[in-house]
This record gives sequence, C-alpha cells and structure tokens, in this order.
Amino acid sequence: MSLEEKVKQLSYQMELLMKSVDWSDRPFEYEIIRANLTKEDVEAFHKLLEEIRQQQNEQGRYGLSSVEPLLVSFVGMLHPALDPEKILAACVKQQIKLDVTEPLYQQVKLLS
Repeated sequence: MSLEEKVKQLSYQMELLMKSVDWSDRPFEYEIIRANLTKEDVEAFHKLLEEIRQQQNEQGRYGLSSVEPLLVSFVGMLHPALDPEKILAACVKQQIKLDVTEPLYQQVKLLS
C-alpha cells in the first residue's frame, strides 16, 4: 500500500471515528480535530490565550475593562481554521482558562 493510500485510509477512518464518538464532553478536542490542527497549532492557541490574559491584566492595571479590544486581538491571531465563537464555547464548556475565554465568549455572543 502506498503512502498516499495509507493517508487516504487513515483520513476515512478518522472521519468515521469523528461521527461515531460522543463529543459533548470534549468539544474543544472536537474543534481541534475538525479543524485538522497540529500539536504546534494547539500550543500556539494556548499561547494566544496567555497573551490575551497578559493584555487583560495590563488593561486592569490601568483601570480598563473593555473586552472588545481583547476579542479583536484574539480573532486576529486565531488560527484561520477555527471559528471564534465555536472554539470559545468549547473552551468555556470544558472550563479552559475561563478567566480569559468566558469574557471573550460573552462578547462574541453579543456581536453575533
């Protein structure tokens, strides 16, 4: 079996698995797999959340609390295969960095 055939077979098997697994408790992982992200992409996502947290802290030091600039920064730096609202909803559901993701999610819901 050629490498191309193996990749095609694995893609098909992954498609079947994606349809057969209940992702309701793991929406973050579902979004990552659906977007076909690499480990490096996921690490970059977590780094992005840390950068947003730093911006959030910086704003707090100056008495600012607007979420809109943080959301603009987040969306602008987000991997293009990810939908901002879906990935933020997934993070909130799995309680991933809630201090960052929850305000962003609330803001994106207001704008949609």
